[in-house]
Amino acid sequence: MIKMLTTTGILCILAVALLPLYANFTGNGVTSITDASWYKPLLYIGIALVFIPSILGTVFSLRTIKSGESAVGLIRRVQQTGTYVNEQPQLNIEVMVTRQGQQPYPASFQAIIPQTSIPQFQPGSVIPLLVSAQNPAKVGLDRNGQVSQEQMQSLLNEQMIRQGVAPETMEIARNGEQLYAKVLDVVPMGNSRDGKIPLQLTLSVTTSTGETRTIHTQKDIFESSLSQIQQGHIIRVMYSSKYPDDVALMLQTGEQDLQRAFGGQTDRA
Repeated sequence: MIKMLTTTGILCILAVALLPLYANFTGNGVTSITDASWYKPLLYIGIALVFIPSILGTVFSLRTIKSGESAVGLIRRVQQTGTYVNEQPQLNIEVMVTRQGQQPYPASFQAIIPQTSIPQFQPGSVIPLLVSAQNPAKVGLDRNGQVSQEQMQSLLNEQMIRQGVAPETMEIARNGEQLYAKVLDVVPMGNSRDGKIPLQLTLSVTTSTGETRTIHTQKDIFESSLSQIQQGHIIRVMYSSKYPDDVALMLQTGEQDLQRAFGGQTDRA
């Protein structure tokens, strides 16, 4: 639609420019055209049709979602649109969106990003989003960055369940108490698959009641987190008396882990 209006405007301007020349060539005189009642309106209409649609297009592309459901997006692609506002570039950002209770899906949006923040908007980065309640395909950058750590962890937990982590383990992570455990033994149980390594762990955990428990559990650990699980290391875990023979590991989440969790990979590990 914008392209059609712009083309019409260009044709109007060409008519305004060429008709006086044609009139002069045919001997009717330039003023026979320039003094006509339609000449100036045609000129103004042509200018308006050329410039106003492009201005409106930029304005509407800058409209952002100010309210909606919190989500996270894994950036897949970033391109500059060529538009600048206050010397700050407008970027077209393609993301994989992860929402509560939904499978990840692709979407894109445009946003003005300060030059100093561009390094944070690169493929592989995880960013906070808002999703329109009326149209889930319409997403925007959460300018306040207020996807809380609790929301992020909840979304991460949900994706981990989809990727094969036992629901009981996720319940421990949500409702258990945080404790420290000593790694007594680490035994690899197979080859790396989808970036994870299955390990048989023996942990010593002292509960809040003072009881020391030796827990044998098998976990699939991201390769990027493997250095945190070594014999003799002290790690944080979540423990629940409801599941006394298991724990949820509270390992530092690396960028690769987030990319795998929020990148739309739903195959079991």
